[in-house]
Amino acid sequence: MTQTMLEPVSPSPAPKPEPAPVVEHKRRRTLPSAIGEPMVWLTGGALTICLTMIVLLFTMVIINGTTTFWPRPIERLELLSGEIVLGIETQHEKATRETEDRTLYRVGNRDIGQQSYRWINDSDVVERTTPEDAVMLEREAWGVWLGIPDQILRADPLAEEPEIIAQGSGAYFEAFDELHAQARADRDEVEQLKKKELGRINSKMARARLNVQQAEIDAARDETELYRFSTPVWVGLAFLALGCIGCLIRFKNYGTEMGSPVARQGKLLRASASMVFLALVTALWVGSPWAGSDLTESDIAMMNAQLLEREQVLQEQYDEVLTRIREIEEYDATLRVSVIEPTSDQFAPTSQTLADQHLHMSQIVRQVRPNTMGFGEKLGVYLSRWWEYLSTFPREANTEGGVYPVIMGTVLLTLLLTIVVTPMGVIAALYLREYAKQGLVTSMIRIAVNNLAGVPSIVYGVFGLGFFCYTVGSYVDVGPSESTRMAVGNWWTLLVVSTMVLIGAIATRLWSKPNPGKLPSAMNIALQRFSWLIWAVGVICVVMLVAGTPYFHGMFEARSSSGTPTFGARGLLWASLTLALLTLPVVIVATEEAIAAVPNSMREGSYGCGASKWQTMRRIVLPGALPGICTGAILAMARGAGEVAPLMLVGAVKLNQDLPIDSEAPFLHADRSFMHLGFHIYDLGFQSPDSQAARPLVWTTTLLFLSIVFALNLIAIVLRSKIRSRMAGPTV
Repeated sequence: MTQTMLEPVSPSPAPKPEPAPVVEHKRRRTLPSAIGEPMVWLTGGALTICLTMIVLLFTMVIINGTTTFWPRPIERLELLSGEIVLGIETQHEKATRETEDRTLYRVGNRDIGQQSYRWINDSDVVERTTPEDAVMLEREAWGVWLGIPDQILRADPLAEEPEIIAQGSGAYFEAFDELHAQARADRDEVEQLKKKELGRINSKMARARLNVQQAEIDAARDETELYRFSTPVWVGLAFLALGCIGCLIRFKNYGTEMGSPVARQGKLLRASASMVFLALVTALWVGSPWAGSDLTESDIAMMNAQLLEREQVLQEQYDEVLTRIREIEEYDATLRVSVIEPTSDQFAPTSQTLADQHLHMSQIVRQVRPNTMGFGEKLGVYLSRWWEYLSTFPREANTEGGVYPVIMGTVLLTLLLTIVVTPMGVIAALYLREYAKQGLVTSMIRIAVNNLAGVPSIVYGVFGLGFFCYTVGSYVDVGPSESTRMAVGNWWTLLVVSTMVLIGAIATRLWSKPNPGKLPSAMNIALQRFSWLIWAVGVICVVMLVAGTPYFHGMFEARSSSGTPTFGARGLLWASLTLALLTLPVVIVATEEAIAAVPNSMREGSYGCGASKWQTMRRIVLPGALPGICTGAILAMARGAGEVAPLMLVGAVKLNQDLPIDSEAPFLHADRSFMHLGFHIYDLGFQSPDSQAARPLVWTTTLLFLSIVFALNLIAIVLRSKIRSRMAGPTV
C-alpha cells in the first residue's frame, strides 16, 4: 500500500503596509542673523576702521616728522609794491570767499623786527626766482637768517675799518667753509670750558662752603636736651644686643620640627629676640655717646680759614680758565660775516641790541645753499640736522637745537619706573593670589586696585607733589619739622612701647592659630582679628618714631637752609615713584592673571615632592608666570612713558642743562629735575614764542617719542619671547 507524503503548506505572505503619505514641509530660509553674518561684517568693519585710523595716524606722523629737516629752495619774490622778499615756502592755501590764493613763507630775520613767517597773496607776486647765491644761516639765537652773502670781515679793535677777507658771493663761499669750521671749533672749546672746567670748580667751591656751613649748624645746635648714653651703659647695651644674636643662634632650630608642641614658643622666642635686637640697635645708634657734635669755636674758625685758602686756590684756577675763555672769545669776535637781507638792505647783526655790528662767524651753526644743492648734498644736510637734533641741547626756547637731554630724561624715567613698579606689583599680586585668605577684605583690595587704574593721572601728580616732594623729600633734607618733632623722653618711651606692642602682635598672631588637625575656634578667630589691630597700632608707633625723632636733622640741612632743597623739590626720583604708583594696578592685575594661569598640577607635583609653599612659588609658580609678568611690565612701561600731567607737577621742566646722569659721583642724580618728550611736545605746541617755527618740530618730536616707546617695548617683548622659549624647553 503506497503512502503519499503531504507537502507542508507555505504560509501566505503578509500584506505590505501602505506607505504613509509624505508631507512636504516648506523650507524656511535661514536668516543671516542665525549664522552671525551681520556680526562678522560688523566686527570686521570695526577692525578695519581701527586699523585704518592707526595707519593714518602713523602715516601722518611719519610724513610730517621726517620732512622737517629736508632743505627746501629759497625763493626771491618781487611784489607789486616793489618789495623784494626772500622766503621758503611752507604752506599753500586755495582761495576762499574771504581770501585769495596765498602762500606762507618762512622769511626769518626776527632780530630786525619782522615776523619770521609771512603770508603773501599769489596775485601780489610779479616775479618768482630761485637765486643761486641765496643762503639760509642757522644761528645760535634769533632763528634763521635769509639773505645774500656780501663779505667776510676781520674786525681789529685797534683799526678804524675792518679788514675784508672775501668780497662778493664767489669769494665768500670759497673762504667760508674753512673759516667757519675753525670758528665753530673755538666756540665748542669755549662751551666745554664753561660747562666742564668752570662747572667743576664751582661745584668744589659749593661743597666746601656747605661743609663749613653744616659744621656751623651742628655746633650751634643745642643738644643738651638730647639724651646720650654714658660709655659703660652703651657698652652694656651693646653686649645685650650681642646676647640677642646669640639667642637667635642658640634657638635657631627650637620648635621647628613639624607638629612640635613647642613650635609656638620657639617662634615667639626668636621673634621677641629679633624685636629686642632691633630696638637695641636703634637705641645704640641714636644714643651713642660719640654721636653729638664736639666742634668748638676754634674748630669753626680753623675750618673757615681752610675754606678761605681753598677758595683762593680754586679762584686762581677759575681765573685761569676765564682768561683762556676770553682769549678765544676775543679772537672769535674779530671774524664776522656780512649777509644782506634784500627787503631792508640790512646785514645780519650780532644781536638785536647790537644791530650795528656784523654777525660773528661762530654764531652760525650751519649755512645752507639749497638752490645749488643736488640730492646728495641735500641728504648730507638732512642727516647732519638729524644728528644735531639727537645729540645737542635745545636753544631758542626749544624751537632750535636738539633734544638730547629730553631723550635722556624720558629713557631714565621709563627705566626707573619699570624697575620700581615691577617688583612691587609682583610681590603684591603674589600675596593676594597665593597667601592672602580669599574673603571680604581681599575682594575689597582687588576692587580698590582695579579702581585705581581709572583714577585721573593728575590726581597722582598732586599726591606725588604733596607726599613725595613736600613731605618725604623735606624729611630727607631737614628732618622732622618743629610741629612733628617729639620730646626726647616721649620718644624713648614710644620706642619701648613700640617694641612691646610688636612682640604682643607676634604672640597674639601665633596663639590665634589652631592646633594641628583642629578647626579654628571662636577664640582663635577673635585672637586673629585682634592681632591685626595690634599690628596696626605697632605700625603707627613705628611711623611716629621715624617721623618725630629728635635725633635726625636731615641729610642736606645746610643746602636747604640756603634756599636750595635737594629732595624737598621736584625731581626724577619722585616722578618715577609717582608713575610707579600710577602703573601699579596694571602690573598687579597682569601678574595675578599670569599666576592663576599656572596649572595646579604643577603646584601639586611640587608639594608631592616635599617642597614648601615658598619653594613652590619660587621654583614653579613665578617662572611659569614670568611671561605674564613681563607683559604687565611692558604695559606699565607704555603707559608710564606717555603720561604728562603728573610730570608737570613732580619733576618735568621746560629746560634743564644738568642731566640726571653724568660723570660725577654718584653718577645718577635722582634729585635733579629733568626734561620729558611728552612735556616737550606740549611746550612746543602751546608755550612756544614762535608757534609757526615750532609746528614742524612738534611732528618730529612726536615721531621720536613713538620710536623710543616702540624701541623700549620691542626690547621687552624680545626678552619675554626668549624667556618663554627657554621655559618651553626643546621640542621633540
